[in-house]
Amino acid sequence: MKTRRFIEDGWFHDFGHGLALTGGRCPACGRIYFPTKQVCPACFATDQEKIPLSHKGILHTFACSHMGPSGLPTPYPIGFIELPEGIKLFSLLTRCDPWDRVLKVGMEMEMVIETIRTDEDGNEIVGYKFRPSGEIPS
Repeated sequence: MKTRRFIEDGWFHDFGHGLALTGGRCPACGRIYFPTKQVCPACFATDQEKIPLSHKGILHTFACSHMGPSGLPTPYPIGFIELPEGIKLFSLLTRCDPWDRVLKVGMEMEMVIETIRTDEDGNEIVGYKFRPSGEIPS
């Protein structure tokens, strides 16, 4: 029986407003990071908090990859999204064809949860991607 599963356990949580990426915040120094960790990467404090990360961010930079891991169709656009929390997430980009005319550094992007790839047994591996927010410019 074919299934859907997240690419990584613990990356998503429902904080009361639907699924969100789960970030970590250090109560000692205030650092925010993704993915969550047991110990703060900045000050090494323990007892980290789990927080929802924003669904929207700004496209910091992007490229198109023509080689990739098994099960991921190529070519595919990738980029770094700067979130309001001050972190940059590496992400696959989606719903942006043709990517070389649609994507612009500085544009607003929003997170979607989509299939990343299909494994060797035909199961869907699901994760986060970012797409342009609102209408796509022509």
